[in-house]
Amino acid sequence: MKEIMLPYVLIIWLLVKLGVIKWTLRNAVLSVGFGAFIAFLLFTAHRFWSPADLTDSTTVKAPHAVLSPLFGQQVKDIYVTHNQIVKKGELLYTLESEDTDEEIKSLRSRLIASEHRIISIEEQIIIDKKNHQRLISLDEFSSEQERDELHTRIQQGNADLMAAHSDADSIRAQINQKQWLNDRNQVRAPFDGVVGVINIAKGSRTGNLFLYDTGRKFVEMRVSDQTYRHIKEGQFAEFFVNSHPGEIFRGRVHSITSNTGEATVSALGSSQQVRQHVGNNTGSHGRTIVIEFEEPEGYNVPLGATGSGWVSADKPSSKLGFMDIIGGATVRLKALKAYLNAI
Repeated sequence: MKEIMLPYVLIIWLLVKLGVIKWTLRNAVLSVGFGAFIAFLLFTAHRFWSPADLTDSTTVKAPHAVLSPLFGQQVKDIYVTHNQIVKKGELLYTLESEDTDEEIKSLRSRLIASEHRIISIEEQIIIDKKNHQRLISLDEFSSEQERDELHTRIQQGNADLMAAHSDADSIRAQINQKQWLNDRNQVRAPFDGVVGVINIAKGSRTGNLFLYDTGRKFVEMRVSDQTYRHIKEGQFAEFFVNSHPGEIFRGRVHSITSNTGEATVSALGSSQQVRQHVGNNTGSHGRTIVIEFEEPEGYNVPLGATGSGWVSADKPSSKLGFMDIIGGATVRLKALKAYLNAI
């Protein structure tokens, strides 16, 4: 923020050098006092209406998926390496199947046997129906008992057929369930992204693998609580990150955090200690806002990169639009100073 006063300092220096102003005690006090007054006004107005992140904590983030092996299962093979870019559906790693394949084979054998049983019952029902029709046509040469027995066999055959179909459906459901569990042993990328650091190895039973959705990057920026009511969704914003010193990226305010971690209450049901409350809230926390942006073509802004940003907040009058110059200038000066961070 102090860099904003450099033009004023330069003007006063030139006026003194050119003899327009004599550097007396009175003129020095007036010049410094007026400069301090201007700096105070600019800082106050800028904090409300074109807020900038003076903590340099603006960070590039992205949603991520935590892909962990199931408990009780071992990692079988890993097909990716650190920081690898992957496509949706690409195989990341596999887990041990725990004899699921053998169970599926056994169930399929039972299904084949059940299907043969169904065919046998259907053929027997067809034969019994034919014999029943013959006995009916030979009414005077066949007994009623024989006809009733065949009719009963047909009804029993239909019942057996329904039971066999039910058994076959049950086996198919078991196969689908085992197949679903078997497919879960193949962990695939749910979206295009980049893999984090691989901290699991073959044989691991616990651990995790992070996959970052690089197509949905966003920036999280800190603002003071005094600025809260002036920030609205869709407002223009700019930011820089130290990975691209001297370059400015543009975006829009997506949303404001509705609460912070200091607002949480213990779930244990006990009263919070006063010193804990004071300790958690001693500092000036503020809150954060989310800025959505699109990467320029050919750029790859790294996740976790930090820098600073500013937002064109609501102003009491359109005549104060020039205040955005301060926010933009502050961030641009910080972006130029980012070259020095590598030293």
